[in-house]
Amino acid sequence: MLLPRLSRMVVASLVVPFLAGIPNREIKAAPTDAIIHAGQQDLATNLLVGSVAASEGDNAEAARAFAAAAHLVPTYRLFGERAFFYSILAGSPGAAALAGSQPGGVMPDLVMGNAAALAGRWDGALANYQNAPDDPIMTLLRPLLRGWALQGAGKTDEALAALEQARQDHALGGYYTLHAALIAQLGGQQMKADTLFRQSTTMTGGDLFTALVMAHWLVAQGHEADAQALVNQRIAAMPVLESARPGIMAMIRRPVVTHATQGLAQAYGLVAMLIDQQLYAHDEGGDDDHQPDTAMETGTLRGTEQMMLRMALMLDPADSEARLLLSSMLHVRKQDRQARDALDGAPADDPFQSVYRTEQADLDLVMGHREQAAQELRDLLHESPTDRMLWSSLGDALLDQQKWAEALDAYQHAAALTPHRLEGDDWRLLFGQAIAQERLNRWPQARALIQQALQLAPNEADLLNYLGYSMVEHGGNPAMAESYLRRALALAPSDNQIRDSVGWVLMRLGHVAEGLPLLEQAAEQMPQDPAINYHLGVAYWMTGRRLEAVNEWQNAIQFQPDPMDRRKITAALAYARAWKASPANPGVALPSDLKVAAVPASPHSQANGTRR
Repeated sequence: MLLPRLSRMVVASLVVPFLAGIPNREIKAAPTDAIIHAGQQDLATNLLVGSVAASEGDNAEAARAFAAAAHLVPTYRLFGERAFFYSILAGSPGAAALAGSQPGGVMPDLVMGNAAALAGRWDGALANYQNAPDDPIMTLLRPLLRGWALQGAGKTDEALAALEQARQDHALGGYYTLHAALIAQLGGQQMKADTLFRQSTTMTGGDLFTALVMAHWLVAQGHEADAQALVNQRIAAMPVLESARPGIMAMIRRPVVTHATQGLAQAYGLVAMLIDQQLYAHDEGGDDDHQPDTAMETGTLRGTEQMMLRMALMLDPADSEARLLLSSMLHVRKQDRQARDALDGAPADDPFQSVYRTEQADLDLVMGHREQAAQELRDLLHESPTDRMLWSSLGDALLDQQKWAEALDAYQHAAALTPHRLEGDDWRLLFGQAIAQERLNRWPQARALIQQALQLAPNEADLLNYLGYSMVEHGGNPAMAESYLRRALALAPSDNQIRDSVGWVLMRLGHVAEGLPLLEQAAEQMPQDPAINYHLGVAYWMTGRRLEAVNEWQNAIQFQPDPMDRRKITAALAYARAWKASPANPGVALPSDLKVAAVPASPHSQANGTRR
């Protein structure tokens, strides 16, 4: 999937810190006294529906509900504002109709300007873009919007003049120069365009749009090999694009921008990617989203990014980069159904259709639609049997269905189709194979695969966690296993599943006093994880806290554990019942997990606990 964010293709130096100054466009809750004062059941119902829909990311329904509320109480402006903003977030054409009734602001002017541009009313678009109030977004956007609106009106020289000052910007000058080159090209000034393209070659970043534009120019200059190398570099940076390689290569032989509205779309896409870069830097820095000010700023940036992407797609439904980034962003916000829907609506001849379908299958898997995801991937493989990313995704789907042998076969197909020695993110192929091998009771093969994966990704916490956990369960060196686990936790200190694994293994090794607090912390943060509940219950039992142990196991059995965990939880509960009836002679064998053991299990024993 696009979990490594699409916008990471943009060089990090293009993060624009002053984007933090974007005005807060988060929509505040309506005061309850407005509902009471209106005294209308329909109003209360619409506000409730709108609020719930908004909290679930269903922006289209939220916009509809708040528009209905605004109709019931036309004098209360807030309802209309909420309907407007949610309609933008939903990508609804209805936003344009609502924009005219909004108080002055950046978003109403942008939406009205976009609507005018789509209707070919370029003077109107230019007026709206010019009238939008100053703020950090407009500082970035206005030169591009004015330039493309002027070009749409056939005023190429004025359009180029509108970008002249912005081209001197030390961070984004290359992007403004690239847009100027496209405007000159579209205006028939090819010599001027060539000069501008040459100037932008060392100034622009590594996003997909820039790569395609520059590749097309290189082809026109007779440097097709260089153009193909540039595109191949982009695909190598994002292997998910592999299935679209033939279509992407065909794209470089025709102009990337053929209409001014496409240029406008790319302007919004640029701002969205810059915001995404800032959010990514924030996430990597580990800033505390629980602080009110930080959470508000982050929420504002995310909402603004989504609006920028929706406006880009309204202007150009074929903007594949915006479509993929929007889906990735929604997935990161845990709005997976909306992320899947965002991949619909592209033109039928979009060369990225195979990428969209692969992403949709991966999202189906995330949402628990395992069989559907696997079938979608098999259908895609029928069309593209040599696509290694599809084989890898199929392995993920089959692994999630606990079809270990089939998953192993899919991962092995993916590895065999890799056109080079395994490197970088290819550790995921090895890790998938390792999990399948371990579940097929082939621990030596699994361990060798994990160690090979660690050579590619020595600081990958998931690998260290799995290796350390499994070593203890399979009778490996306990000291070495503990070191792997502690290193995993040091690399990902906020990962509660890794914290649970460390606590569980410490318990298994007899370090009860140290392991129990870790298990309690993990359960506090993930109270509905059946494996964590089970582990904590075992810890309580081993420390004599029998009632608390049974409570944890009863909780665990309710949270849909996988079959192996269900068997273990059921066995623990059965023993607890028997022990309660006759502590001296329960008459039921003590489950191995409930035995206090300062040494790891026998090499010949079955694996215990949930692997991560």
